Amino acid sequence: MIYVLHGEDSFSATEALREVLDAVGPEDVRASNVSEIEAREFSVDKLAAAAMVVPFLADRRAVVVRGLMGTAEAGPRRGGRQRQDGSQARPPAELTALLAELPPTSDVVFFEGKLSPANPFLKAVAGTEGAQVRVREFVPLRRDALAAWVSERAAQKGGTVDGRTASMLAEQIGPNLWVMDSELEKLTIYCDGRPIGEDDVKALVSSTKDANVFALVDAIMEGRSGAALTTMRQLLDEGAAGPYLLTMVARQARLVALAQELLARKAPPPEWPARLGTSSDFVVRKTMEQARRFSPEAVRALYRLLLETDLALKSGTSDELALTEMLAGASALPAARAGR
Repeated sequence: MIYVLHGEDSFSATEALREVLDAVGPEDVRASNVSEIEAREFSVDKLAAAAMVVPFLADRRAVVVRGLMGTAEAGPRRGGRQRQDGSQARPPAELTALLAELPPTSDVVFFEGKLSPANPFLKAVAGTEGAQVRVREFVPLRRDALAAWVSERAAQKGGTVDGRTASMLAEQIGPNLWVMDSELEKLTIYCDGRPIGEDDVKALVSSTKDANVFALVDAIMEGRSGAALTTMRQLLDEGAAGPYLLTMVARQARLVALAQELLARKAPPPEWPARLGTSSDFVVRKTMEQARRFSPEAVRALYRLLLETDLALKSGTSDELALTEMLAGASALPAARAGR
């Protein structure tokens, strides 16, 4: 069997690879029956030496080829690798001939990042005559699908999470399943048999601080000093030091400025996550909302206020006093504008 596992969701792809390797046989015989070949050291002869032999005291053999197809993706940003003559890597004819002759007890897995449909390796391998080929693309989960995954994953770990809490986790952590799985592991252990609730997420999941920072930036730029002071004290009580808190607010001000630039030049929404440097739907959505609500003048004024607060902290002013003075100064910020 030939597998092509590719896509941006490396967590799900890794789990699919683990299923193939589990089929090799008991763990104590896998070392003798599983081979891995990196793209930089790949050759058809090396693949043949690993795949064209019978399993040793096991049910199957498996050969994992990592990153080979990605060498044919266009351009260095896609991981492409050019030859000295400037051409992209192409699949050798001997490769498909070998794959067509694989023993029925051998599996070959091409483990890749995101591939384009026109990838020459992908097309050649998928079209191998006389061979069983399974191509699976793993795309990031979004919203309802991600919330459903959260509920299922929590159940696998022996925990339970209601739909509202699952949606909260999906929105705040986003489609990075490596992070989500780690947070669910932590929450399941912490809750110790009882259902995972929203308060547990707020207490343990670090990304909830992003939500509080959004609330703090909103309150500062809208001149709601009371709400800003309450949020600031909550963050300080949770262990956020003054310089860290200032850095988080400055980071969000920078993201808002970038988002305003994207809106000004009418950049398409698919570009927004990469330009803002985040894969979180929650962060992108909240940042774009703030970019629409606040004027560029307000963002520049906030930057000046942050600089003054930074100097105060470095001169020895206590965290709480410096931040309180910053919130008092926020009343001079230009007013929020109507959304557009």
